Amino acid sequence: MVQALARELFLRKNELCESVKAIYFGGGTPSLLRIEELRFLIDEAYKNYQVSNNPEITLEANPDDLTVTYIKELSKTPVNRISIGVQSFFEDDLKLMNRAHNAKEALESVREAKKFFNNITIDLIYGIPNMSVKKWKQNIKTALLLDVPHISAYALTVEAKTALKKLIEKQKIPPVKDTVSQQHYKILVEKLTQA
Repeated sequence: MVQALARELFLRKNELCESVKAIYFGGGTPSLLRIEELRFLIDEAYKNYQVSNNPEITLEANPDDLTVTYIKELSKTPVNRISIGVQSFFEDDLKLMNRAHNAKEALESVREAKKFFNNITIDLIYGIPNMSVKKWKQNIKTALLLDVPHISAYALTVEAKTALKKLIEKQKIPPVKDTVSQQHYKILVEKLTQA
């Protein structure tokens, strides 16, 4: 796959007329890439495109992939921003969403990343079935206490052919409610505006 990405960077190099201001490794689990693979792909971007001075280079990462060793090695690469898919600081939410990490790993990954990176964003998900307003407020509070420069929040969407969709269809968990998502969103805007 890494070789295929490098090939596509080469094949599409004439499609971009501007200099590259950001390189973003996302759309899945790029934190599974080895450090050498990340370096190789960044080098390929520089080789095939005009890259601006000091581009933002982001890696999306799952908390369970961000070991102390991985973070240290990552800090020695051109990657200068980490987007950590925390999603929630509660075990039951993470289990419901079939996440590989636990709440402790979520906290530790952010704290460890802060030792090596200044530019960190964390992702949270709202509108999770059975997530009370109190829990959502606690998620926001915990995120703010971590003092990261950016928080991204997304409403939970139930995709077809997923375990979550099947659990809802079998009535093992309640469906996602738009009214709850709206309420969580309003709280999010209010709390982040205050902060």
